[in-house]
Amino acid sequence: MIKLDGRRLTNALVKLEQACDAMPQIAETVRAEALGHLILGARVNIYSTTPGAYRRSQDLLRGLDTRSRASRNRASVTVLNTVEYAVYVETGQDSMSLAQLQQLALLQNNPADPLSLGRSGVNWTAPGPIVTGAQVFALRRMQELFLLRARAAVR
Repeated sequence: MIKLDGRRLTNALVKLEQACDAMPQIAETVRAEALGHLILGARVNIYSTTPGAYRRSQDLLRGLDTRSRASRNRASVTVLNTVEYAVYVETGQDSMSLAQLQQLALLQNNPADPLSLGRSGVNWTAPGPIVTGAQVFALRRMQELFLLRARAAVR
């Protein structure tokens, strides 16, 4: 027979609900960290690679953006690049699908590491999943930070 203590359960639920108050702070933290991840991804996939035929204008780097929105019970972080040709860099000339890139990013052991598939100034036709890697990082980081808050709340 299982006995439940209604008071203890209610107290635990109240504490979990209070953990939700941290959602705006968590979203802002993840937004800032995801922007850093984007910059690292751009460096790994483009700006720190062997130069090639194209002039590196830094436009892709300037187009990196992150935004956060949060309320008490929900939060989101948007990770994007506003440059019109960013999707072509992301997917490469062979047009690897965004779904394939997401799968590769999700399979990474450490989502904090930028995802690279060998793109460089010389190998500029390969995919450079700058945004996709940062999106998966943001998702995992948001989950991690909220889980830490929730665990701390019920201790």
